[in-house]
Amino acid sequence: MAWSAFDTHKAVKELCGAGFDDAQAEAVVEQINSAYSQNVATKSDVERLTTKEELRDAVAKLATKEELRDAVAKLATKEELRDAVAKLATKEELREAVAKLATKEELEKLELRVSVQLEKQAAVYLRYLVAVAAGIVALSKALDLLVG
Repeated sequence: MAWSAFDTHKAVKELCGAGFDDAQAEAVVEQINSAYSQNVATKSDVERLTTKEELRDAVAKLATKEELRDAVAKLATKEELRDAVAKLATKEELREAVAKLATKEELEKLELRVSVQLEKQAAVYLRYLVAVAAGIVALSKALDLLVG
């Protein structure tokens, strides 16, 4: 159905011819014209409309019911979330753990003590090596005297 322009002047003349006075005819025509104008799409209205092809493309990009079901099935249940939260440390537990950590100074002192102990052990092993070497030299000289 093609819409044509609404001729308000013609409508007022016809209403006056049917027995309306000028004021009544103009009021009725104004109401009809207003309703008509509100329901007529403008060129810009039509240009903003989405085509069927654009709608099909948009619908094709939407997830299917099966894809949504799969996604929902992969979500954690409330119980799983509660279990995970229950395994998390509390603020107090974290504070206690941090309090037990050694400070930098304590670590430096420990490193120094370990170094001193290692040096003492190295000195002891060096004495043993010197003693063993001296023993080997002594045995070697004794063998030379016996053989020689």
